Amino acid sequence: MDSTVKFLGVLEIMDRAGHVQSRTRVEHLPFRIGRALDNDLILDDPYACAHHAQISADEQLQLIDCDSLNGSFQGDEHSRRAQIMLGSGLELRLGHTLLRFRGIGEQIAATVPDPLARSRWLSLDRLAWALTAMLAGVLAITTGNLIGSGQPIRMGALLGSAVPPMIVLALWALSWSVVNRVVAHRFHYFGHLTIGACAVVAGTLLESFSAYVGFALGGAAVGGLTTVTGALLISVVIFGHLRLISRGRARALLLPSALIGVGFLALSFLPSAADERFSSEPKFTASLKPPFAALREGRTSTVFYEDAASVWDAADAEAAEKEGNP
Repeated sequence: MDSTVKFLGVLEIMDRAGHVQSRTRVEHLPFRIGRALDNDLILDDPYACAHHAQISADEQLQLIDCDSLNGSFQGDEHSRRAQIMLGSGLELRLGHTLLRFRGIGEQIAATVPDPLARSRWLSLDRLAWALTAMLAGVLAITTGNLIGSGQPIRMGALLGSAVPPMIVLALWALSWSVVNRVVAHRFHYFGHLTIGACAVVAGTLLESFSAYVGFALGGAAVGGLTTVTGALLISVVIFGHLRLISRGRARALLLPSALIGVGFLALSFLPSAADERFSSEPKFTASLKPPFAALREGRTSTVFYEDAASVWDAADAEAAEKEGNP
C-alpha cells in the first residue's frame, strides 16, 4: 500500500463505558503507538510500553505488536496477538487502553435533527426579552401593591417592594441555567429569566383578577378556581424551563409538568394542622375595591352602622348577663 496516502483511518481511545475520549488520524505508515513522546499516538498508560505497537500495511492495514511486555489483544480476547488485521470498527486493547479503529469508508450515522432548532421557546433566550419581562414584573408587582394597599405608600418603599421578588427570580433562573448547563451543555440564562418573569407577571395579574372577581361576585368558589388556575400556571412554567433543557419531544415533557401542577394542587387543598376556629386574635379580611366593581348588591353605610351597633348592643347585653350570673 502506498505510504504517501494522506488519510488511512482514525484511532479512537475509549473509556470502559465505550465513550470516545479522543480521536487521532492515521495519516502515514508506519504509525507508532506507545508511551514514548516520539510516537504518533501517545498512551497515558503505565501498562503500555514505550513503543508498544505500530500500524503498517502489506496488502491490508495491520497492527503489529513490538514485543511489548503486556501484549496486544483484539476485542475481549485473552490471547496475545503478534499481528492483528485492522477493519472498520475493530476494537483493540493495548495494556489497559481500549482502542477502536475506524476505516475511511465507514458510514456514519445520520445527523439527528435538533428539536429546538425552530423552537419558539429558544427565541426567548435574548437579553431584550429578559429585560422587558423583568420590567413588566416590576410594574405588575408595584401596581398590585399600590392598588391593594389601604395605607399611604411612599414611592421609594413601593419600588423597593419589587426588589426581593426580582432577586429571587434571578436566583431561580440561575438554578435552572446551571441544570441546563449540566444536562444540555448550554446556559440559556436569559431564556429561563424571561420565563420566570412572565410567570411573575401572570401570577400577579391572576391574583388581582381573582380579588376583583371575589369582590364582584362574593362567591367562595373563586378561591378554588384561583388555586386550579395557579396550578395550571405552574405546570406551564415548569414545561417552559424543561423545554429549554430537554432535546426530546415536547410531548414527553407534558407528563412531568402536569404531575408537578397536580402535586401543587393537592398540597393547596390539604387541611391545615392548626384549628382555625379558635384564635386569641381577631381576623378581618378587607378587600378595597372601587364600588363600581361590585356586581352584587351591597349594604349602604347606614345599614352597615346599624348592624354594627346591634352587634355591640348584643355583646354588651351578653357581658352584663354573665356578670349578673357568675
